[in-house]
Amino acid sequence: MQMRFTSVLKRTVGLVTGLAVLAAFAYVALFLAGYRPVVVYSGSMEPGLPVGTLAFVESVPAEKVGVGDVITFTDPHQPGRLVTHRIVETAETREGELAFRTKGDANLNRDPWAIALPDEAGRLAFDVPYVGYALWYAKTREVRMGLIVLVSGLVLVFLLQAIWRRPDTPVEAPAR
Repeated sequence: MQMRFTSVLKRTVGLVTGLAVLAAFAYVALFLAGYRPVVVYSGSMEPGLPVGTLAFVESVPAEKVGVGDVITFTDPHQPGRLVTHRIVETAETREGELAFRTKGDANLNRDPWAIALPDEAGRLAFDVPYVGYALWYAKTREVRMGLIVLVSGLVLVFLLQAIWRRPDTPVEAPAR
């Protein structure tokens, strides 16, 4: 019974570790290909982009986006906060620049601003539902501390197993 449990545990740890490494490689490959991950925190784009979705945004020239595209931009009222909404119409700023009016799919009214995009715009390329929760919670102090404790505990257990399972072998003197 003990041997079977150990075998199942080793295979499970190997599978989880392999999946984590595969996910990390995929994440890095997408990042190097020019895609930026954005976690969806609100329900303003439901049902297309529900809360917890990991949206991958590609950088495109601003003149290539238009009505119907989903873009990610900095909230003009809260610097540092990203908004991912759909373009519903084009407009012009007071300076004559091209600007866009946006709206969340689940919102009744469009956003109260017109966004003048810089040279590059972040356009939604694809999304992965529920994966954003992992990144969302990974930023919390409790989860980071839990992961540190878990990894440290696993390393300690494997090191202690290696020490205790070694057969007693005499130390041989080096040959002269």
